[in-house]
Amino acid sequence: MKLIWSLIVNELRLYHAQRGLQFAFILALALLGIFRFGIPVDNVQSATLEIFPAVAYLIANLQLLLMAIGWESDAYAYRYYAMSGIPLASLFFAKSIVSFLVQIPLWLFCIAGFLLFFPVETPSVTIMIAMLVTCLPLGLALAPAGQLIAAMAQHSTQKNFLAIALFLPLCLPVLIAATGRLSAVIQGLDPLRYDALLIAAALVFSGAGNLLFGYLFEE
Repeated sequence: MKLIWSLIVNELRLYHAQRGLQFAFILALALLGIFRFGIPVDNVQSATLEIFPAVAYLIANLQLLLMAIGWESDAYAYRYYAMSGIPLASLFFAKSIVSFLVQIPLWLFCIAGFLLFFPVETPSVTIMIAMLVTCLPLGLALAPAGQLIAAMAQHSTQKNFLAIALFLPLCLPVLIAATGRLSAVIQGLDPLRYDALLIAAALVFSGAGNLLFGYLFEE
């Protein structure tokens, strides 16, 4: 447990030192502004607008992943972990936890930007809480997926291209489920089926990560 905690603290320091989250905030805000003022959405049904914060969040998450891969590559982080004899299961778990924690304020920021920019009614406190809580199942699905993709891409000479090519199709079901959950919550419907899809994706990515992370890490 002490080892995992040390890994988590180290990864969080990396995000803080490289200012990755601040850049992701700026990117998400810029994307929401482009979606709002670059696309005619004034006469669009509000039920179709929920895709915009989810897309901005997903792209900002991808940028965070690319930045993290770049930091680790430049600092030879994977080589350091391998030489230190750190258990790969612990490394995957710690990196997934950090990725999950980092994405929570990013989702809250995207929801705030969505309510600020787009012509939607101010939701009630209950609906607002449900919208914000979407970050939990969403993060559980994306965090292990991102670490699995990073392990696949980190040895490639075209690591950014490979990470993008893997991230978009793998996370498409997550985007669909997040948009559906957000729409259901705003309309007062039961989002349970979307939660089930997100949890299923989290289990699949976590299982694949536990099985393949060590192999991909050492390749």
